Amino acid sequence: MPEAVRAAVFWAAMVLFSMHLGLALAAAAIPCITSLSGLRKVKHLKIFIDKFGQQASTFALLGGLWTFVVLCAALTATRLLLPARAASLVGFPLPLAAIAAPVLLGGMAFLSYRGLWQRLKTQKSRHAMIGIGATLLLWVGFYAGLAAVRALALDLPLPLRPDFLLPPGNAPFWRLLILGLLLSLALAGTFTGAWLVWRRNTDDFGRDYYNFTMRLAARIGFIAHIAALVVMGWLTVGLMPLISELTSTQTLALGLYGTGTLITLVCLGAVMSQENALRRKVLLIFAFLATLASLTGLLAGLVGIFLPSLAA
Repeated sequence: MPEAVRAAVFWAAMVLFSMHLGLALAAAAIPCITSLSGLRKVKHLKIFIDKFGQQASTFALLGGLWTFVVLCAALTATRLLLPARAASLVGFPLPLAAIAAPVLLGGMAFLSYRGLWQRLKTQKSRHAMIGIGATLLLWVGFYAGLAAVRALALDLPLPLRPDFLLPPGNAPFWRLLILGLLLSLALAGTFTGAWLVWRRNTDDFGRDYYNFTMRLAARIGFIAHIAALVVMGWLTVGLMPLISELTSTQTLALGLYGTGTLITLVCLGAVMSQENALRRKVLLIFAFLATLASLTGLLAGLVGIFLPSLAA
């Protein structure tokens, strides 16, 4: 395959993967964010927070269903087209059961959380426990998936025993895990902000509502992105021994990550500091696109380090 075609295929795959991984991570964290927001007892904000929770949860439901369908299709295609490789990815009972069980349980908990919104509207603590539980279960699924990918990247024996779920304490896995969880929160804020802009004219809840919720989504995304950036620095220090020199792919990936993260923080910071956030709603769209670019760069860089045979 010509080098230019190979590079185009690689980056197209990274973009598609980052879009769906980002959507999945965002959908996983949204129940936690809306649950904690719902516990606020500021009386005049109660109706805004309730509508925000329902609107964000609807986005999480649609995004979660889409990524679940795409994941099932991808696993089926892998089983049919690459049966030898599929054995290490979707072997039963492990690692498939370790990944699927918490994801399905988390999905059921989320459906309960979304479906019981009206029935439990006066029992916020109980409702919040269901939402937070849904996020924790989905994060456990992410943990198991990351552990399975680690085994694949290191070309370890097929993970037929649960010990693949417990990497060594000094493995980069743990830093990657913390980074992934923080990115889940950051993406939830950033993606929800873009969803609010998308639904502005359809779900017209008034200027005050959108001024409040756009600032809230931007604030969540900004704080979580800052925390993720700190952990990214910690991860980079741990990965330095594995990087002899930067390839062209890694250089481009680093540029995408840095530029995307910077643009995201600038856009979110501008929105969350603006009393009339609607005037700057387009910045939430820019933040969303910049976050996708940043995530694409991050994934491409990690693939270049851990799976160099797949990198362009």
